[in-house]
Amino acid sequence: MRAKLVCKYIELIVWMLLIFWFSHQPAIESSQMSDGLVITFIDTIEKVTGISLPYDQILSLVVFPIRKLAHFSLYFILGLLWMSLLKEYSLSLIFQMKYAILFCLIYACSDEFHQLFVYGRSGCIFDVGIDIVGSLTSIIPIYLVRCHKMKTV
Repeated sequence: MRAKLVCKYIELIVWMLLIFWFSHQPAIESSQMSDGLVITFIDTIEKVTGISLPYDQILSLVVFPIRKLAHFSLYFILGLLWMSLLKEYSLSLIFQMKYAILFCLIYACSDEFHQLFVYGRSGCIFDVGIDIVGSLTSIIPIYLVRCHKMKTV
């Protein structure tokens, strides 16, 4: 039991460090990573289909949504990890959900605050909103499933 709890803490801390690492990248590096992902995808489509695609137009259309999807996804997983960890404690389901949401909100706010000190980056309340929606998208279904299981047992 203790080893399981330690593993869950390690998973959570590693994930939080990954989010910190992404946020700590200067704007140029962060943009290059996003652009590189899209360019790799375009290259793959061109190789498979043989059709030449307009890189600049595609980049201008999809980079912003991809960056926001990254926020959503990172915090979706953060919510999963918090719920997994909190399940190990003797807390009511409602407290597990509330604590997971609170921790994700605090981390999202601290993440955007951290970006204020990274070259070329800025903190954005809109990103905190996306982060929280990502967290809620994982936390609430877990809460509902656990409630349902408790009622059927």
